[in-house]
Amino acid sequence: MRKQLFYILLLLFPVILKAQVEDPTESEDPIIEFSLEGGFFEDSLMLQLRCADAEIYFTIDGQKPRERSSMRYSSPIPINHTTVVRAIAVKGSGKSLPISQTYFIGEPPTNFAVVSLAIPPDDLFNPLTGMFVKGDQAIDTIWSLPGANFWSRSEIDINTEIFEADGTCVFRSGTGFRLFGGMSRLFPQKSMTLITRGRYGDSKIDYPIFGSAGKKKFKYLVLRNSGSDFGKSHFRDAFMTGLTEGMGIETQDYRPAQVYINGQYWGIYNIREKVNRDFVEAHNDVDKDSIDLLEHRYNRKRGSKSGYLRLLHYLENHDLSDPVNYAYIESQIDVDNFMNYQIAQIYFDNQDAGGNIKYWRPQKPDGKWRWILYDTDWGFGLHDPVAYQNNSLLFHTAADGPSWPNPPWSTFILRKLLENPDFQRKFVTHFADFLNTNFSEQRALAGIDYFESLLRPEIPRHIVRWNLSYKVWEEQLVIMRNFARQRPEFVRMHLMERFDLGRQRAFSLKVSSGGKVLLNEHLEIREEGYSGQYFEKLPVRIQAIPERGYRFSHWKGLDLTDTDLSLELTRDYELEAVFEPYNHPLAGMLMVNEINCNDKQAGDWIELYNFSNEKITLDGWILADSKHQFLIPTISIPPKDYLVICQDAAKFESVYPEAYRYVGDMKFGLNKRKESISLFTGDGAYVDHFSYNLAPQDSIFSLNLLLPQLDNANQANWEMLIGTASPDAANTYYVQSTLKERRDLWLQIGGAFGVIILCISLLVLRHRGSI
Repeated sequence: MRKQLFYILLLLFPVILKAQVEDPTESEDPIIEFSLEGGFFEDSLMLQLRCADAEIYFTIDGQKPRERSSMRYSSPIPINHTTVVRAIAVKGSGKSLPISQTYFIGEPPTNFAVVSLAIPPDDLFNPLTGMFVKGDQAIDTIWSLPGANFWSRSEIDINTEIFEADGTCVFRSGTGFRLFGGMSRLFPQKSMTLITRGRYGDSKIDYPIFGSAGKKKFKYLVLRNSGSDFGKSHFRDAFMTGLTEGMGIETQDYRPAQVYINGQYWGIYNIREKVNRDFVEAHNDVDKDSIDLLEHRYNRKRGSKSGYLRLLHYLENHDLSDPVNYAYIESQIDVDNFMNYQIAQIYFDNQDAGGNIKYWRPQKPDGKWRWILYDTDWGFGLHDPVAYQNNSLLFHTAADGPSWPNPPWSTFILRKLLENPDFQRKFVTHFADFLNTNFSEQRALAGIDYFESLLRPEIPRHIVRWNLSYKVWEEQLVIMRNFARQRPEFVRMHLMERFDLGRQRAFSLKVSSGGKVLLNEHLEIREEGYSGQYFEKLPVRIQAIPERGYRFSHWKGLDLTDTDLSLELTRDYELEAVFEPYNHPLAGMLMVNEINCNDKQAGDWIELYNFSNEKITLDGWILADSKHQFLIPTISIPPKDYLVICQDAAKFESVYPEAYRYVGDMKFGLNKRKESISLFTGDGAYVDHFSYNLAPQDSIFSLNLLLPQLDNANQANWEMLIGTASPDAANTYYVQSTLKERRDLWLQIGGAFGVIILCISLLVLRHRGSI
């Protein structure tokens, strides 16, 4: 046994020794250097590739570079037209992942993002297996061609580059690639999904594709051919879902792009987010692994469908006109979200709404189901130039619709909710609100104008690429504008036919400065005013809400002073909410006297000074900056004394142990460049306001009011001190000026006393001289 072990070790020794002495860097993946980074060029170029001590293999037709089948790099590569260069480097046992660089030569300028995909042509166009072709398994006798290759769900690895319009490459990596969409796969321009995975390259697209207000990282991106709208407006879904902004409905971000496949122009695509669990997490404060996500009737995508089935069972077996039963449904469904979702689909006249339904809830006891608005292309007159006349309310509440497009299961929840009179009133009221705002003629026309101006410079090339009709595109703009103009009035007629609403009434509202009006509990009306159409039997609720420093005075047009009114529209109304300044008697007596910014040790703080001769008690008072507010704990400030309000009381005390009167924690800091600070009583009365606008400061600094009797609203009356402050004590300038005043006073007293002594001395001397 020992002899056998000896021979085994003897055989392994050379391998072990080699592993110990071999340079570990030889097994690392080599990195290829391109002499020119991919981008946009006017003329041909010569490209050089470098990788020390490695063999480089490359392709220029989209194929994956391989050692045996690809060209081995030996001399500069001439690039005479738009080309994707894919390359790998082989060094010892190491081999790099494929990398691509796209060189756009003489391409027309664009204001769109540009996406370049490098895909083996055989994967797309092989007559038998290509993902873009019908293949030999399609059933030609059925219009949807089941069995065709383009119905494939398979994923392949490709190389992807994304460029900004200025030519900057913001993403370059291997990605996964799948076809995307439903019946739109029948169109020649196919929709696609890009998927990032570590095995392909980068695990995320780490760039705000949709701008700074959107998501910053993406695992999935959809390149959409505009769905059923292909060959028509090419923006319907983005336009319609964009109209719902502010309605509490999740929608996909949008950005148009030019796409190239293997250097060939592939037309305009709509970059969209993919509606999946990552999308839900990005748009809501939830964990994507702790949600139930369903689609269509109740097909499970993530989580469980059991909760939704229980909800349906409850709806089937309970009368929602009973307030108790309706209250339970409110605990299970985000009713406002569902209601607004249905209002949007009805206004759009989306004839395919029953086939494109996704909804989700967080997996927690109080989690409520919410609906996601997507794929609305079959609306706004897609297939019918007079679709604005369609009674979509009847369509979306039909109890006996066909299996497509509005089967009974797809209209069931709305039909049940409409059994409840409270939901019914709210549904009609919100519908009227949105017809006056989000879905008004003016708003819809402005949206169409925007998308037309966005696409018009780019659409001719796209039309040529896919052999489409420019005339059809122009006609679609006319159809959509007619829909925008006509649709609101037809929907109002449909509402009046379904519900007992009486006549239409005009309602207009103006709002003076100093406040806002909450209309029907969800629309905020400010100084820009509001006007719209409502119904005489449907009350309109208006709530006057003053800003801090103001109070509500009255309703002009009603001669009423109630802040909250429910109006029966027996006539047309023109109202104005009038607000007036509301100053506290102590305004000018309690003031911001000093602030400290950018202080990591003590935290930021604000000092108030009681300039009055009376004690001031702060009970329910509020300190606010431009974004935050702090409820000051009840505390009294003696006359001619101070109160410091600090960001972090513990930090403040550690730096200023001598400070006596302070409160915290206000939890927010002060902007070191620009800030606005206000002090109000609990009922909103104005007490003090101070703002500043400074050059950026890198160090700790304080701003000090020079003298308490000066106007602290005037920035000239403030002094900036670097690295020093005097919380809960008199400011430096005030102390110095006080000392100077006292010195001057004593000098005056001393001078006067000297004059008196001199006069007395002269009188004495004169008296002696006369003796």
